[in-house]
Amino acid sequence: MKKVTKTIKIISIAALMLLVSCEISEVNINPNSPTQVPENVILPFAEESIARLMAGSGQVMSGIFVQYYEGIDNHPRQVQQYVVNEALYVEWDWNDYYDGPMINLKKMIDVAKGNGNFYYVGIGNTLLALCLGNVTSLWGDIPYSEALDGANNKSPKFDPQKNIYEAIQTLLDSAIVNFNKTYNGRKPTTDDILFGGDIAKWKKVAYALKARYYMHLTKRSVQLDFNPAQKALEACQNAMASTNDDMQFPYGYSASEYNPFYSFARLGYIIPNISFTSLLSALNDPRKDFYYKKKFGLANLENSYFTSPNSPVFMVTYHELKFIEAEARLRLDANDPLAQTALQDAVRANMTKICGAAIPQSTIDSYVTANASFSGDFENKLKTIIRQKYIAMFASIESWSDYRRTGYPVLTPNPNGDNPQNPGGAIPRRLAYPQTERLYNKNFPTPLPTLQDRFWWDE
Repeated sequence: MKKVTKTIKIISIAALMLLVSCEISEVNINPNSPTQVPENVILPFAEESIARLMAGSGQVMSGIFVQYYEGIDNHPRQVQQYVVNEALYVEWDWNDYYDGPMINLKKMIDVAKGNGNFYYVGIGNTLLALCLGNVTSLWGDIPYSEALDGANNKSPKFDPQKNIYEAIQTLLDSAIVNFNKTYNGRKPTTDDILFGGDIAKWKKVAYALKARYYMHLTKRSVQLDFNPAQKALEACQNAMASTNDDMQFPYGYSASEYNPFYSFARLGYIIPNISFTSLLSALNDPRKDFYYKKKFGLANLENSYFTSPNSPVFMVTYHELKFIEAEARLRLDANDPLAQTALQDAVRANMTKICGAAIPQSTIDSYVTANASFSGDFENKLKTIIRQKYIAMFASIESWSDYRRTGYPVLTPNPNGDNPQNPGGAIPRRLAYPQTERLYNKNFPTPLPTLQDRFWWDE
């Protein structure tokens, strides 16, 4: 892994600037020790870098796999054929996660613990859990227990994915404990771009992430000593109460920052996949006019709701939580009427968030009645939930996770996707590991997995 990155450099520079400011007497910092960079300097960079990763190449690749997009140029064109270059997008994302927010969050947590600034510990644990969830959803077994130690360990072992999910839940439990504490030290305010220091909202996000990552484990229910659906439902009860609690990154707060998804659309690397546009048209879904535009009569992603320079990045949302609740209730009791209620609440929340006042409430109600009402057996109800979640979670890697664990929505693989890296040509189940890990990490797993090798929760 790279050990020095742009993010670290920025933080170090920011720390030095802080030292020569009028606040130098208030902060006891050794300028030669990056571990002592204060929490309020690290936090905004960590938040922005996570948002950038969640809107970047990882979600583009997963979006191609689940047929939100079609890759037509540059590396996305290769991904469209189920070829994932280990030296390009996966290399960048892997290194940017580990050398960016993950190592910086570990530093922030360590500093905050030493200073007794418990809210920063809680935020750091929550964001680190989110990073781990994203990385393991893309690659499976990943370094963690021996990682994030800079140059002290250049070959960290790859932890089994089961251990990663246990670590995620431990981090989130610790976050909640820290959010419940009171103290007199530094507290986040404007340095917290996501919530402005609103700890009640952070606590809800921690519970929502617990629900998300328990739901990832539904295919492993029989082998676990707990029911993932039950655990997810319990977490839902303490999570977001409305879209006002959504965690999303507000691009546009600075003229120098823009949503990275904008670049993919503007450069014409991807276009809407006809499979997705046909689904929205068949359902007469009003969100289609917000997800993509028509250019010369063809669907185009440029300057849509998610691809303008100032488009927000949805990180954890109320509508996702309600979809999780709907599925959890269905899995626990296929006749629970509250499962359909949660599903319909999810669809309404997402449509209102995306479309705003552009469509009347009556249109939303008609759509919900026609497309978010249960009928048939358990499998048909699950299909209804995941289809609506798939539409609502546009531009999120969570849709790829849902597809792999439920088989929905039903997708037809690219007929040209059979290659040595993806034998058989089915829709990929994972990303390739990056080249630097294969070449330089002595603990790199062997044999080299293909894109069809399933990791633990997908078996």
